[in-house]
Amino acid sequence: MPKSLKNIKMLNFIQYFTLSHQRRQSVQKGSSSKAAGILASAAYGGVREHDKRPRTQLANFFNTLLLTYFGRMLGLAFLVSLISVNMPSQAWSAEDATSSRPNPRHPWPALLQQADTLGLPTGFLKHIDPTFVTVHFEDLRTYAAEYHPHDHTMILNLRLSFNEAGGALADLARMTHHDVALLYHELLHAYLDYLYATDHGQALTAEDQQVLEAANNQMACHYRFVRINPIRQLKGATELRFLSDQDTWEVMNETWAVFVGWVLWTKLELFQDHLTTKSWTPALIEQWTQRLTDAVNSGELLGYYEPDDPEERQIARKRFIAPSNGLTPQDVELLLTTVLGEPPELVQASTAVFKQYQTTMEPAPSCE
Repeated sequence: MPKSLKNIKMLNFIQYFTLSHQRRQSVQKGSSSKAAGILASAAYGGVREHDKRPRTQLANFFNTLLLTYFGRMLGLAFLVSLISVNMPSQAWSAEDATSSRPNPRHPWPALLQQADTLGLPTGFLKHIDPTFVTVHFEDLRTYAAEYHPHDHTMILNLRLSFNEAGGALADLARMTHHDVALLYHELLHAYLDYLYATDHGQALTAEDQQVLEAANNQMACHYRFVRINPIRQLKGATELRFLSDQDTWEVMNETWAVFVGWVLWTKLELFQDHLTTKSWTPALIEQWTQRLTDAVNSGELLGYYEPDDPEERQIARKRFIAPSNGLTPQDVELLLTTVLGEPPELVQASTAVFKQYQTTMEPAPSCE
């Protein structure tokens, strides 16, 4: 289009909007009857001759604009449809456990790989069906983590998720020692839950059978007829309790899980994260023994339960076990050897600490 013609069209466009503005001002200043007459005239095509051409050109301008916009959108949609048809599908389901990508709700394969790389214990984890436990992340307020055996669900604090977004488990290498210990505390709950589940449909290994038998023996008496500390700080003030099946199960679970978490935390600190390149030396075992002795004497490793009796739960949300019904040397040997795979020299030093402690406290109540 010649430049002069473009200028004429632009001038007509400006004139149109100028006349329209003047007409609106005259309508506002005039009487209502005059305004009605102008509107009626506009409705029936009663516009002046010099207004027709700019309006026609304006309509053509908007028609061209709309056609161009929709044309481009249709072309873009056609292009996208071609790409979607010819590209291989990259979608994966969050519930598909066979996917080559990690499943955020069943992170077992990725967890095992990372733990192996870091030198963390994985023997007992490899016995669990990768789809047995479902992992969720929540902004927990009361506890840092929860495990629910009835539906095999592990609920972890958001800080244990990748970027604290609640989507997937964070890299173990980026976790603090405290968080690794917390995670292994919950992993032991999952392991014991798996051993007692009747529907996993897989035969238990010899190690699993050993752990299961020891747990049953301890729940028959040692963790059932117990002394508790109503006030945790007053270790000498105890009360006898004959616990229900649910409370007995929880005491055994929590006592063992507290110890497993403590083992991981302490070992990471002593080895300064170098679990794959360091091994136990006499100096490290001596430091371990001192820390374990302090933890036992302070009551740090004592288990607890939440009473299933609603009335008792109103009095105390948690009941801590008295030292007489805490970890036994047999428990310690089982957990260090069969579950965590620690060497005999560490096991021997650890059981010696508990045997010595037992000589200074009252014995557990007899079930006979």
